[in-house]
Amino acid sequence: MRFDESEVKQFNMTVFKGMNPEKKANALYPENYTFKYPKAGEKNSVVSVHVYDLESKKTTTVDVGEETDQYIPRIKWTQDPKVLSLVRMNRHQNHYELLLANADNGQTHLLYEEKNKAWVDVNDDLTFLKDNKHFIVTSEKSGFNHIYLYNMKGELVRQVTKGDWEVSKYLGYDEYKKLFYYQAAAVSPLQREIYSIDIKGKKTHKLSEQVGTNSANFSKGFKYFINYYSANGVPTVVTLHNAKGKLIRTLEDNKELRKKLQEYKLPKREFFSFETSEGVKLNAWMMKPVGFDENKEYPALLHFYGGPGSQQVLDRYKFDWLEYLAQEGFVVVVVDNRGTGGRGEAFKKCTYMQIQNLEAIDLIETGKYMAKQPFIAADRIGVYGWSFGGQMSSLCMFRGADVFAAGIAVAPVTTYRYYDSIYSERYLRTPQENPEGYDNYAPIHFADQLKGKFLLIHGTSDDNVHVQNTLELSEVLVQHNKKFEMFLYTNRNHGIYGGQTRLHLFTKMVDFLKENL
Repeated sequence: MRFDESEVKQFNMTVFKGMNPEKKANALYPENYTFKYPKAGEKNSVVSVHVYDLESKKTTTVDVGEETDQYIPRIKWTQDPKVLSLVRMNRHQNHYELLLANADNGQTHLLYEEKNKAWVDVNDDLTFLKDNKHFIVTSEKSGFNHIYLYNMKGELVRQVTKGDWEVSKYLGYDEYKKLFYYQAAAVSPLQREIYSIDIKGKKTHKLSEQVGTNSANFSKGFKYFINYYSANGVPTVVTLHNAKGKLIRTLEDNKELRKKLQEYKLPKREFFSFETSEGVKLNAWMMKPVGFDENKEYPALLHFYGGPGSQQVLDRYKFDWLEYLAQEGFVVVVVDNRGTGGRGEAFKKCTYMQIQNLEAIDLIETGKYMAKQPFIAADRIGVYGWSFGGQMSSLCMFRGADVFAAGIAVAPVTTYRYYDSIYSERYLRTPQENPEGYDNYAPIHFADQLKGKFLLIHGTSDDNVHVQNTLELSEVLVQHNKKFEMFLYTNRNHGIYGGQTRLHLFTKMVDFLKENL
């Protein structure tokens, strides 16, 4: 693939001397680091596809159509060494076309296409069978992600899996036994199981036994698989199974970790769901401090990510700084708002053209739900998020100013006008087509509503969510005479790590929450 970036505009970042690593050359005169970054509505690279023949040393250009403002997100060889497949998508990313290309002359023809009112997710599930007569795709076209079998004429043979539940991961196809293997949320959106199903879509066999989150890696010939299982409060157990699910041996039981954990009094994550005032059921979990007293009132923190198709509320093992916060006396709540995954296409894509809006409504509703709990101090509820979560915590502090007393936004997108074209336009189209979607729900639009204590954090070398987002938001806050705190991490990228950086970051956030809740 060739990317012509000549029309793509450049973004500039100042890189200082810093430490970990130290850039001594930038000590007196910081480096002006410049890179290509197409923002929403701006010009993208023009992508072309080429085949090089090693024997003839000839390069053939593949016909990807006359339109240049498009994407080629995947290329893959079929079982025929003379036939290359490629995925072509329009800029809106709601028209998916699978093309077959003649490797000798570059001619292409359409094999399969899919259109959607919102967007089509691109994945790596496309599989060409060894019989050279069939291929497999996964699609949400039924309303839930499922496996489909097509012939090489582009004709549907059958929808293999069906139901109001998600195939969360396609794991492969055993051509000898004619069995598909996949991970699914068939029992609950909060759980994951491993299954096999025959090619006719009639006989389903559950291969995982434990209730929680199971993921699997199959051997090349599909005779065995390694299962990774964990659940709430249950550390990961790694086991080897045959293709029918029979346990062969335990590879890692994490016995030492389990034993160690029993020496401590640890807070537990309790799953619950509630209905918002709009009638939307949201899944969440809550963690109460050790030694919890139902007659006391505790400060609380609402945490989330919330981005399209993501999921935080899962029955799996996790241990992070939220446990530490619970130890320090906070009630912690994590919720999955509208737009998140595991619950079908309608729940995930209802935020289309208004991303940030319904998500913010759901999170503010969660804050109101927390305030009604007798053990939570209604005037001491905080909010925290990073990246997509950072923009949502900003919105909570602005649109939900009467609900949240304090909030932290790490590396937030403060307007999608500053973010990249592929991500932003998938959910909003372009700013030229949908200015209201970009402006009416952006955190920067609501900054004048801030009432509580607000901490903005960003890395100055974030090449993903540029520090521009935080600096421009801070300027709007200043011009509205809003009091807030801001902390920048020198030369740090979107992950904000290196040396003592993470320790400093999380210490700062804990101190902020303790001081203000």
